[in-house]
Amino acid sequence: MKKQSFIIRYSKALAATALVSMALVCSVPSSAAASEAKRAEQRELFRKAEYAAKRGRLAEYRRLLTQLDGYPLKPYLELERLQQVGYLANEQRVLSFLEQYEGTPLDWQLRRPWLTYLASQGEEQRFIRDFRHPGTLTHRCQLIAAERNQGLADAPFIKKVDAIWKHGFSVPTACNSILNEWADLGARTTDKVWQRISLAANGGNPTLIPYLTGLLPENLRYLGDLYHKVRYSPAAIYSDRRWRGVDQKREAEIAAFGLQKLIWANENLALKAFDKLSQKLPFNREQRQQIAAEFAVALSLKDHPEARVWHQRVPPSALDERTLQWRLATYLRDRDFSNLKRAIQSLPAAIAGGAQWRYWLARASQLSGDELGANEIYSELAKERNYYGFLASARLGKPVSLEREPIDVSLMELEQVRNHPSAQRAYEFIQLGRFVDARREWNHLLTELDGEAHKAAALLASEWEWHDQAIWTLAQIGHFDAINIRFPMAYGQLLTDSSNKVGIDPTWAMAITRRESAFRADAYSSAGARGLMQILPSTARRLRNDNISYRQLHRPEVNVDLGTYYLSRLQNRFDQNHVLATASYNAGYYKVLDWLPQSPTPADEWIEQIPYYETRDYVKAVMTYQQIYYLLHENQGNLFETLEAMKIQPSYD
Repeated sequence: MKKQSFIIRYSKALAATALVSMALVCSVPSSAAASEAKRAEQRELFRKAEYAAKRGRLAEYRRLLTQLDGYPLKPYLELERLQQVGYLANEQRVLSFLEQYEGTPLDWQLRRPWLTYLASQGEEQRFIRDFRHPGTLTHRCQLIAAERNQGLADAPFIKKVDAIWKHGFSVPTACNSILNEWADLGARTTDKVWQRISLAANGGNPTLIPYLTGLLPENLRYLGDLYHKVRYSPAAIYSDRRWRGVDQKREAEIAAFGLQKLIWANENLALKAFDKLSQKLPFNREQRQQIAAEFAVALSLKDHPEARVWHQRVPPSALDERTLQWRLATYLRDRDFSNLKRAIQSLPAAIAGGAQWRYWLARASQLSGDELGANEIYSELAKERNYYGFLASARLGKPVSLEREPIDVSLMELEQVRNHPSAQRAYEFIQLGRFVDARREWNHLLTELDGEAHKAAALLASEWEWHDQAIWTLAQIGHFDAINIRFPMAYGQLLTDSSNKVGIDPTWAMAITRRESAFRADAYSSAGARGLMQILPSTARRLRNDNISYRQLHRPEVNVDLGTYYLSRLQNRFDQNHVLATASYNAGYYKVLDWLPQSPTPADEWIEQIPYYETRDYVKAVMTYQQIYYLLHENQGNLFETLEAMKIQPSYD
């Protein structure tokens, strides 16, 4: 499909009229389609037709199909049938369908089984004709094999198989034949084997290393064995007998890898190992920078006296967000504001201009006695709508900035997006409660739209009360000023009633929900958390003293009842300190107990020293979102004044 252009402009007067008219726009996805009542009837017919297709009730299926002309999801019924019938006998129907819906979510749901079928039948020419990138790894290997059989020359064959080989994980068995031929051509060099060993050790599957080690020349196999040993036991790098000196360049790679792991397990041994190995092995510049950065972060987190030494070894060109964060934490932990100020002033301008560094430059200036300089920075920062801007406003005793910019799109732009086939299919899947299918269609829609039309798409999703996609769509184009769309009052009554019942601030519960799921009731995480407030089943069991199913956790009223109650318990355990309760909601109660300071510490300093970057960012985001919701609820005042005056205590009994 060709990308459609949706950039249509009106005069200001007409645009204003269109914007006023938006509130009157019916939420039916196409103005030319049947009435909503007719659509509701078609949805029921679609459910029945889909069921009939899956059960092979062809007469019933065909009868229902005649009543679904013009219904956006009708192609999915054809897809269901094509997935069930004999393929070559229906090749023209398959090809016609793939051509019509190429690039859409419908395409791959048929193309994948079609390609698998062609490969199983040895239909190489058809496979080559119908393959589309990227495909699965299995299909890519089958494509290369088919092309090779059809005359692909050695050089392009080797190049294509090189890309398959470059994986830190095992490859499908369908790749074995081309990998064997590739090796027979002499393309499996020592460097390529070593590259894959490195990928397997660094984030891949380390159990692959022994097999790959057997592919190395005999005199280098000790390197593979050593990499495998260090991957599981980094202290092995300290043993002199392991370094044979046969290939010092690769030994240095293993040592650098091991040092970056050992520093977390045993910092004193790691420091001694570095001193010894740096004299024995030729670490290159990149390896030394990586070691310095990892040592700086790990030693800062462990409050080791040599942390600053290692921070100074990280050159400006190698600074990243993680290293900078722990450089800041080290100065804050030492309360060394004079050196913190100098360190920030020495940062590259692109980094020092960030809100975080401007705030801490102001704080360092203030605590070093430069009140005037601090206030000048605070005044500029207070104009911004973010965590540090709100903190700066609190330091000045001023109201926070909440600049808003409504989305400016014409009614015609909105209707053009609404009438896009993927938008119509997404809407219907929403009505059917099939949100995975809806998101798949929505993601395709966004690839079809020009940048400006994303604003109309976000407005449309908001109109449908599909808040997570409205928020995500605006984030994709960096449009952060449409506050009412980015911070909707979704589930407002439910969150307010549940919060009031357990005695917590409803804006806090709303901020937590916005951060956890963006108001996506069917949200789930890799850790198993579910629903609006991302409740773990184990947490639900503790709170209810009963088993709670996944299905129940996806029910908003159950999820919010559990989430608000859990927040109230955490807040009570921390003597009504909602900052610590927020951190606990993300990281766990006992983790936060471990992070409590040894002496009373200003809350803004403590937050910057939270060891988990996810929890650190989470707390900042929730505090920011709560302030925004507080103002959107027509409240006045800066909640950050409480945060600015807060001290985190060593214990909460």
